[in-house]
Amino acid sequence: MAQLLRRLDDEVHIEYNTFGLDGTDLLWSSPTEEIHHFTAAVRLESWDAEPEPADASWTPVSTQTFVAERGVVAITSMMEYRGHDFLIGPPHFEYGVQMYLREPRPGDGHGTGKSDETWMLRFWPIRDVFDPIEHAAPEHYFVPGVGYHSIDIEPERLVPPPARRKVPVPVSAVSDWVSLCPDPDLDTFDGWLRRERRTAEADGVTIYQRLRAHGIDIEDGADLTLAACAPPYWRAGRYEDPVIDCYYAEQARRDSFANLAEYGLRERADADRIAKELCRRGTPTFSVPVERRSVAPGDSLRVWRWETDYLGGALRGGGLTVDRQVVAENPWTRQILVSGIVTILRSDETRHCGGGPDWYAARNAEPHEAARVLCAEATWEEDPEQRRALDELVKEKLAELRAAHGSGK
Repeated sequence: MAQLLRRLDDEVHIEYNTFGLDGTDLLWSSPTEEIHHFTAAVRLESWDAEPEPADASWTPVSTQTFVAERGVVAITSMMEYRGHDFLIGPPHFEYGVQMYLREPRPGDGHGTGKSDETWMLRFWPIRDVFDPIEHAAPEHYFVPGVGYHSIDIEPERLVPPPARRKVPVPVSAVSDWVSLCPDPDLDTFDGWLRRERRTAEADGVTIYQRLRAHGIDIEDGADLTLAACAPPYWRAGRYEDPVIDCYYAEQARRDSFANLAEYGLRERADADRIAKELCRRGTPTFSVPVERRSVAPGDSLRVWRWETDYLGGALRGGGLTVDRQVVAENPWTRQILVSGIVTILRSDETRHCGGGPDWYAARNAEPHEAARVLCAEATWEEDPEQRRALDELVKEKLAELRAAHGSGK
């Protein structure tokens, strides 16, 4: 039986009666014809398998499939509005999505720009579709000083035919991924709610009775959402967005957000929630520098880091243990340059340095995640002759670019 992994209640700014899903070509149209621009409620749900149909209060709209380049999605509108980030699972998976609607009463929203229209999107994984040629190609050659152009090289110039691959493409199962496994002790709202249900069942009471015993004003049968279940000390009352409001109130007990604007709070709330959902309970995390132009939560990749080598090459704490390799050493400073495979959790805002690499919070990659990286490295490995041929090709393209832009650099 399919299990609900997580859900998020958000708003969508529907413009010209249309909204979509970031990173896909999926679009949905609203039946509300009286007004073209309005705000409606939307619920996002992630499941570990195709769920049963929703209850009779929801009207089915469509069922579609798509391939997710990233495991994090967001609702978008035509005018660049973007909803909260939501983790549906690992990247490079085929997913199904069921769309449901609770239609508004006639005339709702005319005077306020809001509508009683409510949408629900249910996502579930279908299969792993990772292909290193399609999904893990090397970054383009970036040409600084020449109109910010990049030099694109066709994949067939970079990699031998698939029949000559040195490593078979790994195919993972849904149960391999932490983002597709329910964790009752996860430090998120859904994890907290699972713990409360478990305790209520052991005490012989309903979840609603237990919540009311803790001072939460909630009626039997009400939706158990973040806003409805927030304890009184979480209720800051400063922001209309319940996700931001509860995050601010919860974190205000630990940190000072006096100088953090609402947009910054929104980014932190989403990043903290998704980082927790990408880790199993008790998983160590650490910071790593990343020299790449595009990195997202859930991405697995190889990183390099200088470490102080006080113990003669012995492994110390701080991660980078998966396929760990010592690349170079500096005997004068007793430092070693090591590489390892990690999974990115979120940007590390405490380690930003002007002019240096970006830093990210990460954890050691799990076996199925590391298998993708190792497969990509073997697939795109270049021999010396191939490298020299590509260098010559890039020099030709660079000369053409400089000539076109009148630069002799």
